[in-house]
Amino acid sequence: MDALAQRAPVYGHDLLSLLSRMGGAANVEAFRNAAAGAFGVDAVYRNCHGDCFSFYEVLAFLDAHGKLQHRGDEVSLGSVPACSGH
Repeated sequence: MDALAQRAPVYGHDLLSLLSRMGGAANVEAFRNAAAGAFGVDAVYRNCHGDCFSFYEVLAFLDAHGKLQHRGDEVSLGSVPACSGH
């Protein structure tokens, strides 16, 4: 089992909830720092299918699925609702 699979996962909806608590929009680095504070600097991000992502990869995944918008140095909540969680 690789190191990523051994850590407790942080799901995309957890990140979206964090962003919502931050007012729905944030600078990417402020969001990354908030995520590191909330979930740990070594957090493993996953989608509901179990795929593993780095912080920046999960941003791209969530952006591609309309869950958030990642434009330049800013992220904001997208138009597609998050899943209901686990």
